[in-house]
Amino acid sequence: MFRRCISTLLIIVLITYNLFIASSAAEQATPAPSTGPGNFTPAPGWENYDHFNFAEALQKSIYFYDAQKCGAEAGGGRIEWRGACHEGDEKIPLANTSLSKSFIEKYRNILDPDGDGAVDVHGGYHDAGDHVRFGLPQSYTAGTLGWGFLEFREEFKKIGEEEHMLEILKYFSDTFLRCSFMDEEGNLIAFCYMVGEGDLDHSYWGPPELYPPSIPRPADFATAESPGSDVCASTAAALCTAYLIFKDDDPEYAQECLTVAKAMYEFAKKYRGKHNGDGYYTSDYDEDELAWAAVWLYECTGDIRYVREIDSIDDNGYYTGYIKRIIPENFNTNTWYNTWTHCWDVVWAGTFLKLNALLPDDERWNFFARWNIEYHSAGQAKHEDPNDHNYNTTSPAGYLMINGWGSARYNAAAQLCALVYQKYHPERTDFGEWAKGQMQYIMGRNPMGYSYIVGYGYEKGLPFASHVHHRAAHGSKTLSMLDPPEHRHILWGALAGGPDKQDYHQDVTTDFVYNEVAVDYNAAFVGACAGLYKYFGQGQEPIPNFPHKEPRQDDYYCESRIERENAESTQIVLKLHNESSQPPHYETGMMVRYFFNISELIECGQSIDDVVFAIEYDEQISLQDDPVEYRGPFKWDDNGTYYYEFDWSGRKIYGDRELQISMRAKQDSNYTTHWDPTNDYSRMGVTSTYEINKNVPVYLNGVKVFGEEPPKLTATPTPTVDPRVTPVNNASIKVSYKGTIDGSLKNTIRAAINIKNTGTTAVDLSDVKVRYWFTREDGESSFTCEYAVIGTDKVTGKFVNIDNPVSDADTYCEIGFTKDAGKIAPGGSSGDIPFRIESTSIYDQTNDYSFDADMTKEFGDNPKITAYVNGKLKYGVEPVTTIEPTPSGCRISGYIQPNFSFASESAQKIKEGFKVELSGEDKYVTTDKNGYFEIDGVPAGKSYTVVISKASYLLREIKNIVVNDNVEIGTESSPIVMWAGDIVRKGVQDNSINMADIIEFATCFNSVKNSANYREDLDINIDNAINMSDIIIVAKSFNKTSADYPGI
Repeated sequence: MFRRCISTLLIIVLITYNLFIASSAAEQATPAPSTGPGNFTPAPGWENYDHFNFAEALQKSIYFYDAQKCGAEAGGGRIEWRGACHEGDEKIPLANTSLSKSFIEKYRNILDPDGDGAVDVHGGYHDAGDHVRFGLPQSYTAGTLGWGFLEFREEFKKIGEEEHMLEILKYFSDTFLRCSFMDEEGNLIAFCYMVGEGDLDHSYWGPPELYPPSIPRPADFATAESPGSDVCASTAAALCTAYLIFKDDDPEYAQECLTVAKAMYEFAKKYRGKHNGDGYYTSDYDEDELAWAAVWLYECTGDIRYVREIDSIDDNGYYTGYIKRIIPENFNTNTWYNTWTHCWDVVWAGTFLKLNALLPDDERWNFFARWNIEYHSAGQAKHEDPNDHNYNTTSPAGYLMINGWGSARYNAAAQLCALVYQKYHPERTDFGEWAKGQMQYIMGRNPMGYSYIVGYGYEKGLPFASHVHHRAAHGSKTLSMLDPPEHRHILWGALAGGPDKQDYHQDVTTDFVYNEVAVDYNAAFVGACAGLYKYFGQGQEPIPNFPHKEPRQDDYYCESRIERENAESTQIVLKLHNESSQPPHYETGMMVRYFFNISELIECGQSIDDVVFAIEYDEQISLQDDPVEYRGPFKWDDNGTYYYEFDWSGRKIYGDRELQISMRAKQDSNYTTHWDPTNDYSRMGVTSTYEINKNVPVYLNGVKVFGEEPPKLTATPTPTVDPRVTPVNNASIKVSYKGTIDGSLKNTIRAAINIKNTGTTAVDLSDVKVRYWFTREDGESSFTCEYAVIGTDKVTGKFVNIDNPVSDADTYCEIGFTKDAGKIAPGGSSGDIPFRIESTSIYDQTNDYSFDADMTKEFGDNPKITAYVNGKLKYGVEPVTTIEPTPSGCRISGYIQPNFSFASESAQKIKEGFKVELSGEDKYVTTDKNGYFEIDGVPAGKSYTVVISKASYLLREIKNIVVNDNVEIGTESSPIVMWAGDIVRKGVQDNSINMADIIEFATCFNSVKNSANYREDLDINIDNAINMSDIIIVAKSFNKTSADYPGI
């Protein structure tokens, strides 16, 4: 019950929303219709319009029905932009029909022979620009199309459309047969004449292929309990036309059509009463439909009984047959002046034309048929009675408008009637001439200056009504009649509603009076085109290779724009598109990739871990759907390219989806940001305005369907072996200086420096040395860094006596930086670094080379302070060329890392503390928080064994390291790997990871920090708990010994 209530609520919301959209559309886009010819300006030279090709009009008029098909068969047909729809009509629950419970139970074996609780009533045609299959328009259309085809079949054959027309007609009759439920005696017990619900259906403005499952499609039936004699009789007539059409080529099928037609007619006679149809297309009475069925049954069977049921009289001369509805008796007033025409609700005109053709000697039928056409000709075809001046009137341009709602359908029906009459009365060529003039008006010779036949004259570039009220052709993705402003598809051959009595029309999608299309609009129009082609189409040809293929476009793509961007971050909005329209359909496996590059971060000692990613807005969530799934970052190449994946798989996507993402770079150890989005592949060329971005590839079910992935780049080789070392040739720095004069501090030199990177490559601070030159006087000196952004512990200072001193410099203080001090990006700086040099004696700064008394208030350039990168002078002028001591020995360095993943907050403790020693030498160091080590002063020309150890790790020996120069045995990107799991037992590790180690874990398993049995050496991943994650780490190297380590 709750779900039903929610479903109902959603439907109400949908209806309300669409009514709002429709009313807004009407207000914004629909001008008030003109009420007179003075209110609009006719198109210049409209009288000279001269493109009249009845073969083309007939050909295109048929294709309209391909666009109206309902069901799975709508896909894969002649119209490429139509696909399967409303497949649920194959299994409509009996509970969702108009049938009563008692009726269902009584006839369940007929209605539901397979016992699935549903009926199969699929097929048919959508009524108009909507998706309901209404009863009377559907049956009227089938019967009238069949009538026109039977009268002018040869013309369909001449233009190559006979087989096509047979397909259209059979789809009607197949549906009627499927929807007719008969008992074992051959009696009709129920007929489904309508599928869908008008109000709910009209709330949806979108393609039928995407019809919301929340909108119900009930089935309405005619039964003895709830009759529908009007629609049943109309359907019987349509099935009779099918019998006549197929009896020669498929007699078995034709006989089935006739059998059901007879049963349906008898059912209609027995159970009189008009169908309901939810208030749509209801009939005033049923006598005309019964007469229409009777005359067709007479043609099929030759049984005059059917005619007598039309015109029977009693002993007093009063009609008792169906025409009693229009003629009370057959004496005195045995005539009728029909001022209407053949249409979905009133079919007397067609009935009398058939009676006249079948019974030409009966003057009544001739008069009824002829006078109606003469009347509508407005005097162009005169009455046979010269005293009869009763004629209809026309528009100023001569257009017959019988009714303002869809005026062209009535006009075309009158044309069909005229042409059929002329066929059986060839002397009345004036009927054909009148019909030709009316059709030429519809074709384009009218004051509006365009054709009311959609797509007519397209090949010649002629104008036609192109904004008809039709959901499928319009192709809105937003449920709005205003979006898109132009229809996505041409609704070939559809007859637009037509002009008013003043020749005015408005080609506006929102106007369903002037500009709707419908199956009943085209019904008589097709036959009229065929008749005109017969009488006036000599030499005219249909359009070759029709219908034209629509231009192919990218169904799937991604747009992007910049939402916000600064020196630290980028916010990008991605808009994924499923623009499928041939036919439109949902996709459930869509994904995009966004590629970006962090080479600028890597150059400054940072990594992908320093990129902070976030989803700022996900339209999926606003649509109350599952959010997009994102994955990454994933490494793409060795040159700093990474990507994120945004995956909508499992979500039904049609139209577009917005996704706003942000990426921000963390500050480095110098509190400097190095974000540069301009080298991001997917960011290239993106502006603040949406544009299609081929650098954001789109994937469907894992297969790339749009865009291009970036080339995989290789890292640019560096000129030095150690990737941590700043390339000297590319380095450029300068030093700003500010001194201090403080008379109270005789034994202290106070100053501050700021190192700036003026080059184009990042500078590692550990490669930088700054020298402050002074005279030591007497006494010992000490260095103190008072403040540094990177931390004072990362700033070092040492004093060097100059072997060849000068008058203002016998010593320099060399300020350096530790390995973890970080880098200075191009354009960046170290920040202010104030320091002091203290002595046990009094300093006289006036004779110090680097002191500048004019720079005590603000920073300035002081070239007497020198700066070096990897020992090469990069800034300032030395007071003397110093004699550098010969280096004593070489360096062995590298990086060490465990063989498991760990949290970033635990990284420092896990990486530091590995003991690295030279076997047989009295030299060892421990790794720092980055896992880095350096052993300096290693004598050259020898081979060494490096031994690496740490509590809880398996000892590792790296042998035969030949040292002739500095040697690196593990890089940051490819470190030396250590296996965890060799636990210290009784102060000893046995150089093996075995069951004894596992037993150690068992003694404190599931303990946490600060508990009594917690052991820090067993908390391998340092997550403050000894648990299964630690066991899994050890299991990776179980039964390994030190000898199992691979060689380097």
